[in-house]
Amino acid sequence: MPNWCTTSYVISGPKNDVRSLYDRMKRLQNRKESLLPNGFGETWLGNLVSRLGVDWHTVYCRGEWSNLRIKGGDLHFNTSTAWSRCNEVEDLIRNKYPDLEIVFISEEIGNGIFETNDATGEIFPERVIIDTEDEGTEYYTYEEALHVLCDKLDLDPETTTWEQAMKLCKERNELQEVSENESYIWVHEVETVS
Repeated sequence: MPNWCTTSYVISGPKNDVRSLYDRMKRLQNRKESLLPNGFGETWLGNLVSRLGVDWHTVYCRGEWSNLRIKGGDLHFNTSTAWSRCNEVEDLIRNKYPDLEIVFISEEIGNGIFETNDATGEIFPERVIIDTEDEGTEYYTYEEALHVLCDKLDLDPETTTWEQAMKLCKERNELQEVSENESYIWVHEVETVS
């Protein structure tokens, strides 16, 4: 069984291209049964690959999309894929719709993948993931994350730097091996990739 990678996408560009891709995905998702046999259902990425005119056997497409919507003229959806995001599907969309811009943020905790191609942080400003046993996984900006960590570590966010909070958090996690009274605080920084 694979580790599942979750990716959020925002696709923007010419209105006709955004609408065309959305309509393709919406029609596939609304089918009574999947276009092609698979273990994911109607929203299997292989169905989209096929609808884009390519044999799904030639493109890594092990996963599915969800939460498909148009918001502010942009196409938004999420994927759940095996091991990492399906960048071959992204490349196929870029080839079919060269004027569209694809921006994503992706996480797969088991393999330590935390990445985005949103270099400016305009679409996905959250650059820190805090994962705690009691609260689960949440995305934050650096400023928000510093406040969360200071709250959990009983520090003053006005006098604590990011580096100090990270150091104390690491020390606290190492001490957890001895004490089981508190839960871990895992902090992952999102890497910007091209």
